[in-house]
Amino acid sequence: MPTQYSLQVIHPAFELLKRSARILHFIAASVILINAVHLLQVHHASKVMCYTQVVIAADIYLLVFFGGILLIEAPRLNLVFRCIETFTLLGITVTLFTDGHNWFGLLHLTATAGYLFLFYREWRVLRSEAVDIRATGISFPNFVKDAEIGWHEIKTIMPRYHSIIIETLRNKRIEFNLRQNLKIDELEQIDEFCSKHMVAR
Repeated sequence: MPTQYSLQVIHPAFELLKRSARILHFIAASVILINAVHLLQVHHASKVMCYTQVVIAADIYLLVFFGGILLIEAPRLNLVFRCIETFTLLGITVTLFTDGHNWFGLLHLTATAGYLFLFYREWRVLRSEAVDIRATGISFPNFVKDAEIGWHEIKTIMPRYHSIIIETLRNKRIEFNLRQNLKIDELEQIDEFCSKHMVAR
């Protein structure tokens, strides 16, 4: 019998993040384009920086309007563009602070931090969107930080063909639908594994 099981699940918050990818890219592209247009109107601004931002914004707009399905089917592409957006916003932030526009710099710094956090979460989703059942307890994905529950905190655990339900002693109910239905033998093994550790707690 395996020493742990990893069940790929559908996390509602992560699914919402995936569905929001297009609008988030659109916002980033718009901010970058507005900054580029502003720089074009400033006489001492670097034209190379202006046109670079225009190209980046145009690439993101192309992704938003013509590659929407790719954001779902190829999440790594989404991650690449999120990284580009984050670094571009960081560059704009540094430029604004350098030019003495502290309030606008602070707003862009906030946006940069937000997009950096989104990049981190999207990277985490790619790495693991699963409920892990181990000898030490159960860990499951959460939007900010993955959570772990020890066996001594679990009241009941019900693995099913298409979902898994966990109830804690504090009457908290955690339920996830599985990305792939379990086979009969897999369900029996997981159920036996959980029963064994529930008794031994």
